[in-house]
Amino acid sequence: MGKEKKLRGRAEKAESQSEAPAGKAHLARSKKLPHDLDDIYEALHYREFKILLKAADFGEGLEFEVRDYWKLARRVAGELLISVRRGKREREPHYRDIVFLDTPDFALYRNGYMLRVRRPYVGAKPSKTYELTLKFRGPDIARAARADMNPERGHPGRVKFKEEILLVSSELGGMRSIFSHTCQLEEQSEPIGTTFGDFTKIFPALAKLGPKPTTPIAPAAPVPVQEVLFDLGELGFRGTKTAKVNMAVWRDPHTEKIMIGEFAYETHFKHYGRLNPIPKLRSERLYRLLQRETGSWVELGTTKTALYYALSGKSLAHDE
Repeated sequence: MGKEKKLRGRAEKAESQSEAPAGKAHLARSKKLPHDLDDIYEALHYREFKILLKAADFGEGLEFEVRDYWKLARRVAGELLISVRRGKREREPHYRDIVFLDTPDFALYRNGYMLRVRRPYVGAKPSKTYELTLKFRGPDIARAARADMNPERGHPGRVKFKEEILLVSSELGGMRSIFSHTCQLEEQSEPIGTTFGDFTKIFPALAKLGPKPTTPIAPAAPVPVQEVLFDLGELGFRGTKTAKVNMAVWRDPHTEKIMIGEFAYETHFKHYGRLNPIPKLRSERLYRLLQRETGSWVELGTTKTALYYALSGKSLAHDE
């Protein structure tokens, strides 16, 4: 009798699970992926909230528009009892050149990878050293977790796994998640590679994508991009839970024509599953409310990377 009761209980549990909504967590479990979802979420230590801003809202006085948006953001944060600590150098811009590298048919981006070079400025000129980053990004957390981002020996890099909170394409006040797994190599001074094989020597996992080692690698867009970055300060959601805040504006370095702006803040934590609900809720409420309060600024339906690739003039499907 006891055995029958146990079996009946298991059957009822299985039935209730089969009726559960087919979200990503249930889908991942049904595929019996090699990563346990609890372990995957425990590997997440960052949540970055991003709001894209229309190019038309930035003029020649770039610093003034950044100041105005930051002022609005501080007001909205105050309404939600979120503390604000302004940066001592919030009005000082930092410059760096941005390039995304890819094959002629965009084999990396079509498969969810992004290969980025960021070169900071020293004074008025780009530095001789640069930062090389390989990123895998997509909406499937299990697939992102599986991506092997480890560099080859001799190329010390920082691997980071995080959740990115992005706008939805249809309305203000929404939010959606994609997951990025990155490897960042700083202070690089070697000449930038020109073939696919040059980069598989640094990131061996790229070899599985299929292009021949001799396949050319070059900037995905013919238009140069300069990023103007402002470190604005910190938001405090509760206790020691803080988020660094910045504003990045992309423009053509020659004409100074604005391409896009982005307001972002990133929270850091040790255990995703043990996140205090109050700071988590406040960070999400700020994201939703800030969109509505600054709706005339907000650019829906794209990402900075998608915008960069669109500069190539080619039609390209992507999973962002």
